[in-house]
Amino acid sequence: MSLERLSLGTIRCVHEVLACRSVTVAAERIGISQSAVSQQIARFEKLSGIPIIVRNGTKLTVCSDEIARLIFTMMEPIDTMRCLVLGKDVDKLRLGVCNHIAAHHCHDIKRYIELGREFDVHIGRPAGISEMFNHGELDVVVRPLFHHEGEIDLMFDVPLVWVASSGFEMGLNGNVPASPLPVILEATLSPYSYYAERSLREAQIQYKVASRTDDNLVRMHLVSAGLGCTTIPKFALPAVSDEEIKLFRNIPDTSRIRFGLFYNKKKVQYKKASRIFDIISDGVAPAQKYLA
Repeated sequence: MSLERLSLGTIRCVHEVLACRSVTVAAERIGISQSAVSQQIARFEKLSGIPIIVRNGTKLTVCSDEIARLIFTMMEPIDTMRCLVLGKDVDKLRLGVCNHIAAHHCHDIKRYIELGREFDVHIGRPAGISEMFNHGELDVVVRPLFHHEGEIDLMFDVPLVWVASSGFEMGLNGNVPASPLPVILEATLSPYSYYAERSLREAQIQYKVASRTDDNLVRMHLVSAGLGCTTIPKFALPAVSDEEIKLFRNIPDTSRIRFGLFYNKKKVQYKKASRIFDIISDGVAPAQKYLA
């Protein structure tokens, strides 16, 4: 190993590739060529003896989450100094909010503006912001829990509802057809999709996945076009801008999904985390909001 020969520029390249999961995007963010980024990754792996990424076609897989966390920890003070030089507020907590809760807060834009005044807000899919939190890029995250995750300190649950376009529902003549019901879901790793498919199986409804997309706007366009029905948290209904998309009542309303707040206990005290929880869950969680 020759760790002492590693430059800050090399570590910066590794950090950006790990953050973006893309050599192309990392190169754009740093302002150098893709080949230069690849060379820096190879240099880091050669001098440290630590593999960073594995390439499978265009997909990058991180070899070690522990090494990734260490890289992010190393870069945090550098990023803090950079923010100070640029005059940015480094005292703001970095708050990750899943897309459906963010859409709910944006429905009342004043609420979202208030969030931005107090926090450095990042909006993303559950898996994305969860990964950012695990790598130390976020201090607090509010997202749905995956089915395999246990109870946490701060969480609540909400009903999932099915929605479809008016034309789609009329085409079914008020009944679930005998042929497979077309549904539009998020990616396989999405907690929403897991509970959606479970509710269909429990109701013994034959279905086919017409499309999978992680982009909520695209998903709602597909629903609006009558290509299938989809599921969303009940609190997200007011944020659906398409007036043609309505509740689809042909599927029993039995599914619920848990949302929880995760926080870095080294930076955030429980009292602060609880206050953030109350801010985010206000108007989202039902009356039975609870602490585990």
